[in-house]
Amino acid sequence: MFKLLKDKKGQNTLEYVLMLGFVAAIIVLFFTVFKGRFNTIVQAVGDKINSAIGQMQ
Repeated sequence: MFKLLKDKKGQNTLEYVLMLGFVAAIIVLFFTVFKGRFNTIVQAVGDKINSAIGQMQ
């Protein structure tokens, strides 16, 4: 029984799973809050990239 309490492999795995879940939740929250603006931002960045490419030619 005490050997299981001293085992760090399960603890490390749990920590990584919790961190992954936390990061995934932040990403989902970000896209939920900014989904209306996200399309506008992507379009603006694409327009600027196309403009920069046009100036290089």
